[in-house]
Order: sequence, then C-alpha cells, then structure tokens
Amino acid sequence: MDEFDTDELQASRTFSTNEKIARHACELRMYSRRMKDRSAHRRRPIGLAALRGFEASARLLSFTLAARELSLTQSSISRQVAALERQIGRPLFVRRTRALELTTAGGKLLRSTQQALRQLDRTVEDIRGDGHRTRVSLATYASFASLWLVPRLAAFQREHPGIEIRIDAGDRFVDLEAEAVDFAIRWTRPTSVPRDARHLLNEEVTPALSPLLLERSGVRLREPKDLFQLPLLEMDDTLPTSLAGAWTRWFEFAGVRAAPPAPRLLFTFIDQSVQAAVRGQGVVLGRSPFIDDLTASGDLVTPFPKLRLPTGYGFWLIEREATRDEPHVALFRDWLTREFEQGPRRQT
Repeated sequence: MDEFDTDELQASRTFSTNEKIARHACELRMYSRRMKDRSAHRRRPIGLAALRGFEASARLLSFTLAARELSLTQSSISRQVAALERQIGRPLFVRRTRALELTTAGGKLLRSTQQALRQLDRTVEDIRGDGHRTRVSLATYASFASLWLVPRLAAFQREHPGIEIRIDAGDRFVDLEAEAVDFAIRWTRPTSVPRDARHLLNEEVTPALSPLLLERSGVRLREPKDLFQLPLLEMDDTLPTSLAGAWTRWFEFAGVRAAPPAPRLLFTFIDQSVQAAVRGQGVVLGRSPFIDDLTASGDLVTPFPKLRLPTGYGFWLIEREATRDEPHVALFRDWLTREFEQGPRRQT
C-alpha cells in the first residue's frame, strides 16, 4: 500500500472513532436529561421496600418480633431499617440492650407509614374482593365499637346479608376522603365537628356498679356520699376528655362537698373501666350510651339515675361526601340513626 493509501485509511479510522465517541457522549447527555426530567416528575425521597420492616419494628419495638411477623431474618430487618435511616439522614430508633425506643423522627414516620399502609392494604383488599359485594367502612373509637356498635351489627347483617361492614377502631383522626372511609363516629364537643355532621347523642355520666358488688359489700346507697365506701374506678385524668367526666365533677354536681377518696383503679380506655365494673371490681362513672344496654340487661345498676351529669361532649356522625348517596351507604346510615333513636336494648 502506498503512502497516500495509508494516510487515507488512518484518517478514516480516526474519523470513525471520533464519531463513535461523539455519538456516545450525545447519548449520555440525552439519557441524563431524560433521567432529570423523570426525577422532576417522580421524586422518591426514600425507598419504599423497607417501610414494612420499619412499621413492624416500630409497632413491636423489636427487630426479632418484626422479622418473625414478616417471615424474614432479624439481620434483614435490621439492615432495612439502617438503610432507611441513611436515606432519611436521622436515627429512627434508640437501640438499647434487648430493647428499642422510637426517636421523635421515628414516631413521626410511623404514624405516616401506618396510615399509608392501611390505605394501601384496604385498596388491595377491594381489588381482590368479590366485585358483586358491597362494603360500608366506618372509623370510630375502640370503646364505642366494642360496647355499643358490634353487639348491634348482627341485626343489621341479618337484614342486609349482602353488605360487608369494615370497622377501623382506634383513637386516630381519620381523613374520610383521603382514606376512602364512608363514615366516622366522633366523640367530641359541638364546636369541633363539621357543619354537615349529624348529631347522634349528648354524653352524660352517672355512677354504675354490678349488683353483685352491691350485695357482697352490704353497703346501702341512700345518698351520693355513700359511694365513698366502695372502690371507685376512674379514667386517667391526664387525658383531656377525662376531666369532663371525673368523679370530682360528678360529686360537686350531686351536692357532695367532701373530696372523694382516691380511685382504686385508673384506666385509659372506657371499655376497660366498664368491664371492670361488670366484674364487680368497683363503681364506674358510666357514660351514655355505653352503660345503657348493660343497665337494661341488669349487668349494671345505677343507684342515682336522675343525677346524670352532661359532660359537654357528644357523638356525631361524619360522612364521606363521595359515597353518601350510594344505596348501601344510605341503608347503613338510616339503620345507625334509628338505633340511636331507639335507645338502649337488652343484649342476649
């Protein structure tokens, strides 16, 4: 090959190489631009895979128990949480010997995670479920669900066997629209409810006790002060709503000037205090409507039925606007309001 041919071939190879480099650089810039555009539209501050492990660990305060619940290894859960902490940039747990404690950041993330997972699980259940069945979902307090609502649901289900009822019982505030919940029954003051909320009942409190305790103690309850001779059950007074229905307030309302004795047992849930009274462990300052069915059935007696102190709280029905006109939702609403209007019933 002569000198001219060699130079021409070398130039051709150089041009081809430079062209490949330029094309590759162009592709990288285009890919980078696409990724930036994509990240601008879909930003994910953390990976989602570890949230199940974090939620279980935070709820159980144990990596070992979380691993057992999720059928994973303890080291796998620990690595997931550690990765989540690196992504967030803050510790989520205080790790002690054989114990975990949530940090402030961990507690905040737990609340959001549980809400998001509940909504996700509910959506998946709806997708998997039988499309021919209808469902009504209701959020309320655990005590209201166990003492008043659940004992009545059997009657509704007999009348409407094709309607499923889902109860989300807890103390958290539920956003009906965001979480796709049809109803909420809230126990609150009138000033704290939406304008379109339906009033169900005003709360009143009065002493209630088991007839077995009354017989066993031999105490004769002629006047309110005689209750001082029996164990008093009370709600934990560190809870704001407990002050409205405290023994001190009721005794003042009943005209008793002397301070009542210290309560024997303190509770944080109303249903616990009511069940303790049914078992004869003391006198509960019973709240309507929780004690009404139990007094109608004879499980509890109210020695001073006319001395019912209004607490300023009430029960209100909140409805989700998106589903309020659906036939099965309207059926449940009408049944629920009728149950409140009919008052207490004897449960068998």
